Amino acid sequence: MIFKDAFPNRNLSQTELAYNYLLDKILSCQYLPGQDISEKMLNEELSFGRTPIREALVALKSQNLIMVYPRKGMQVRPFTLEYINEIYQIRKIMEPAIITQFKGAYSKNTVLEFQNQLQNSSQSDDIEFYKKDIQFHMYFIERTKNESLIAFYENIMIETYRLAVFAAIHHCSCREDNLPQHQQIIEALMTENDEQIAMAVNRHINHSLITLSKALEGIPGDISGT
Repeated sequence: MIFKDAFPNRNLSQTELAYNYLLDKILSCQYLPGQDISEKMLNEELSFGRTPIREALVALKSQNLIMVYPRKGMQVRPFTLEYINEIYQIRKIMEPAIITQFKGAYSKNTVLEFQNQLQNSSQSDDIEFYKKDIQFHMYFIERTKNESLIAFYENIMIETYRLAVFAAIHHCSCREDNLPQHQQIIEALMTENDEQIAMAVNRHINHSLITLSKALEGIPGDISGT
């Protein structure tokens, strides 16, 4: 699960440690979108040896967070407007449908607790704020109990999180609008009205897409990669 220890109560292998290290660097944008990376560079940072790092890179490649270009090397998955539109197209198709279809599976107490947590996180830094934001969205997906869907959607939310953090680093955050929009989603869920729920979710997703697309257009430098 996103932002939770996937290997609790046991010692981690070097491959798992390398994966967690690299994932954190990518999600926090310490490794920027479009940045070139190499096994040599990572070996110098981690001193784990080639095999754990190579296995960690394979896992990250399977999540589309690392791009491999034959005879050129590796790169952190870059952002392009086309790629961002693809992510948000998936969100606009899936989230309203899932949240309305499974509205009876949500605990209203849990949803209201999320409301409190989101309000409290408004005073946190961007990393913690967006972690809670993603956990809010993933809660609804997880209630489907569909493991394949959950795994697929975690990758969508990972990229949504990385995009939000990157925009925030460049002072283009849309977080001030998130709380009232989340509030509208929660209020709609309390009524269990399909139309109101779908409208609130779509409004939030569309606003995020527009804001972040404009932010990326205004950020100087090349983040589109090769």
